[in-house]
This record gives sequence, structure tokens and C-alpha cells, in this order.
Amino acid sequence: KKAWNWVSYLEEERMPAAPIKLFREHQSFPQGQNGFKVGMKLEGLDPENPSRFCVLTVAEVVHGYRIRLHFDGYPDCYDFWVNADSSDIYPVGWCEKTSHKLLPPKGFKEGEFNWTFYLKNCKAQAAPKTLFKTLSTPGTPSGFQLGMKLEAVDKKNPSMMCVATVTDMVDNRLLIHFDNWDETYDYWCDASSPYIRPIGYCQETGTPLTPPPGYEDSKAFSWEKYLEETNSQAAPARAFKLRPAHGFQVNTKLEAVDRRNPVLIRVATIVDKDDHRIKIHFDGWDHNYDFWVDADSPDVHPIGWCAKTGHALQVPLGAADRVGPAGQACPTRGCLGIGHVRGPQYGTHYTYV
Repeated sequence: KKAWNWVSYLEEERMPAAPIKLFREHQSFPQGQNGFKVGMKLEGLDPENPSRFCVLTVAEVVHGYRIRLHFDGYPDCYDFWVNADSSDIYPVGWCEKTSHKLLPPKGFKEGEFNWTFYLKNCKAQAAPKTLFKTLSTPGTPSGFQLGMKLEAVDKKNPSMMCVATVTDMVDNRLLIHFDNWDETYDYWCDASSPYIRPIGYCQETGTPLTPPPGYEDSKAFSWEKYLEETNSQAAPARAFKLRPAHGFQVNTKLEAVDRRNPVLIRVATIVDKDDHRIKIHFDGWDHNYDFWVDADSPDVHPIGWCAKTGHALQVPLGAADRVGPAGQACPTRGCLGIGHVRGPQYGTHYTYV
């Protein structure tokens, strides 16, 4: 059977690859190697609670540029994948150096955690600082300050524009928190993000603004009154640097992480777009699995990224490839029995393999 390759596939499909120039630096081909080793300790953001910095361990390093991270003291089901150059991971001691609160492993009381003793007791190694992309101390994106107010899109409910506050800043990134909302809705972005706007944007554009809980009638909400009540400032309009539309086109090819089973990267096609997002379709799979993602997501890459980094690429599968390992047939077309949507604690699609 002839080996699959991108050149032949693009010719067969009569579709072009998404141009490399459209991918941002963190999506494109990495400059260095993945030096992380299983067992190394580090600090990093909880993807489900982005305001929290946690104690992490490298649980798995695939052949390539990606690592699976484990929250010390918690079940494997919370493990998550990042690229080795992720902006969300930091060396041991970073939180103390930058005055950020570090959540210790489960079982430790607040204030009793110490990295030196912990590493010694675990007989573990801290990941070398040279492996991290982000090493600088917190900086202020020009014009923004902690506590400033703005209007922001709720990324979990993209039709909602809400009252929000800048609650943290690291390098050129801002942590956006929705006033009086749960921290799980927080997200990090930079000053060019299309999801943040200066106060008054909704009024000027006729967009409904969702006020903080307590202001039941949105028409009664007044920014002037709210800023006075909260003794806060509005982020100045000059601080916002809205980036242009991404430039990706429908019916172009790329490589994308399978978000249901993120150990895998698949051959994919852009099937829809708006100014700042693209809709991903995995070739050979049902359109029920299509999903929207930010155009600058670290989980989308130009074609050849897997080959360049040494990561396995899941190629499109035909009807003849429905049978998994050991002859076990899975009714899910394309399943090879690798990984599981319920989390990394399962090495296989255990229902059938």
C-alpha cells in the first residue's frame, strides 16, 4: 500500500494547503526541540480555570513537540496537552518571582508548600528554565492596567458581550474576568484580540451589553455610574489594537488537534470561517465532528507540521479502514483504537479494543 503524503493528497483533492504565512509564530514550525522529559515538574495555567497557576508534572511526551501535563495530587482525567513552546507553562519558582499565587498539590495546606522540599521528597527534577518560551516578568501591554474595565465577548457564549475587568497581566497578555461571574469563564488574550473592546462599544454599535449579575435590566446599566460605584477606570480606547481578519480561506487544508481525543492530530479542511475563527472538518470523518476554533489557536498547524516535529499524523481513512487493532471493529468510522474521549487515563478506545 502506497504511503500517504500531502503532495499527492492535495492533487487528489484539488485543494490547496493553507499558506504558511497565515499561521502565527506559535502555530508554525518550531525553532527548537522538545526538551521536556516525563517526570519533570513545572508551573502552569489550568485550562479550565485560567486564573489559576498550578503545580504540574510532565506525564507523557509524544514523538514530536507536544507534552501531556498532570496536576499533582489529582486524577489523570484532568490531564491536558500543550505544545512545548506554550505560553501557559512556566519554570519552577516563576509564581514566587512574579508574585502570583501558586495552588499547591492536593493535600497541601495554603502556605506550607515549598518547591525545594517538594522536589526532594518526590525525588523529581524541575524542568530546566531553558525549555520555556516565556521567562520574562509580568509586563503591561501598553495602556492597560490591573482593574481596568472593558467590554468583552463571553467565549463560551459568543453571542454575549459582557462587562469585564483586567485581573492579571503576563508579558503581552491580559486575563479577562467577567464581573461577578465564575472564574471558569476567564480567558487570556492580547491587546489585538477581537474579543475585547473599550467601554461604550456596545452602545455605539447597537450591540446588547450584558451587565454584571445584580443589574437585571441592561437598559438601566450605566458605565459612568458603574465605574464610580466600583472605584475603577475604563481601559483607554488607544490600548486596543484590533487585529485584521485572519486571511484563511474555505477549502484549504491544514493539520489540527482532535479536541475530543487530543493525543491525535488529523488531516483537516477549513469548511467555514468568520473574521476571527475557522471551522475545522477532519477529512474522512462525519461533519458532526466539525467545530469552530479561533484562527490563532495553538491546536492548528500548517501542513507538514507533524512531519517536521516528528508527531504522528492521522490521515483520512476510507471505509476499508474501519477495523481497529486485533480485528476489533468499531462502529465509529476512523477509530484506530488510540486514546479515548474520556481522557488520557485510557490508552485505547477500551469499549471495543
